Amino acid sequence: MTMESAIGAGDVDDALRFEPYQQLEEMFLRDDVVFLMRHGPTDWSKLDTKDVAPTDCANQRVMIEEGMAAMRDLGMLMAANDILPSRIVTSRWCRNQQTTESLLAGIARVDPQAARDMPVETEAELNLLLSLQGARDTTVLRERVSAWDGDPDRSGPLLIVTHYTNIEELTQFRVLEGEILVLDPDRDNQVLGYVRLKSAKPDVGHFADALASPLLVEDKALDMVDRYYGALNTGDIASLGEVLSAEWIAHGVSPSEPDRDAAAVVDRLTEVAEGLVNVRFEVEDVIVAEDMVTVRGTVRGRHEGTLFGVPATGRDVSVGAIAVHRIEDGAIAESWQMTDRAALMDQITRVE
Repeated sequence: MTMESAIGAGDVDDALRFEPYQQLEEMFLRDDVVFLMRHGPTDWSKLDTKDVAPTDCANQRVMIEEGMAAMRDLGMLMAANDILPSRIVTSRWCRNQQTTESLLAGIARVDPQAARDMPVETEAELNLLLSLQGARDTTVLRERVSAWDGDPDRSGPLLIVTHYTNIEELTQFRVLEGEILVLDPDRDNQVLGYVRLKSAKPDVGHFADALASPLLVEDKALDMVDRYYGALNTGDIASLGEVLSAEWIAHGVSPSEPDRDAAAVVDRLTEVAEGLVNVRFEVEDVIVAEDMVTVRGTVRGRHEGTLFGVPATGRDVSVGAIAVHRIEDGAIAESWQMTDRAALMDQITRVE
């Protein structure tokens, strides 16, 4: 299961994605864990020159503007959600230095004092593994992670910003650009989970296989469905239109219910919202099978207006719902949606 958070992030058009949710407290409420991070998104059209020096930015792959903006967003979201590191240790390479600078710039937008006070150290043994002036192996990195037991003077985990090769060698995990693995030194540096921006994507340098994988198609389908329910819950019609095909049709709960296009669905939602205040759909399970995505969840709201002819009762309602969405050409082409209307009517008409 994937959990997301964008609490207090101002105008950041992104969210933190982390899993597994069962490790939430272990990952974010302990100061003795280590955040092991790969540098942010880079320009893969320009590869590192052979034997380039770590500080020779003109001849190595550096971050793109969008990547630096993403890392600023990551810093803002970390600060807004109170999961800041106690200190940062980073590779000498330009893309890692840019990542650190961008993170701090984002943190400063939420908590300027935290950004100013953040201790930052550059460590040559975090340089790109086996490159010129790079780390010979991961011994120092492993020792640094293993020795971490929290900072006696500052709260928060240790954040290490290094490279894909170093992280994979140490953990046997593949990481996206800008992704963080959470390691537990008390468990022999076991990986507890990951944290990354919702917008993070595989890069062509290390994920060419994944870019051609059906799993990526599945991830895109999940993202579309996530955006669909986000738009429904916020009434964002423009965002809804971005994930629906021009011919999208929503089928009703029974043969007596007419099929609806986007405009008709919006009208129906407006009608329901007049009866149920703060109505929202909370996703609980998602299953992807080829071009079909099945979603199970709960519809919640407060009955403060006339709904299906029943006057307001002021009651909180909570009913199960299920939907199936067909994906075609990168958009939701067709949806079948069913809410437990019998349970809804029972809750708003029941005599208490």
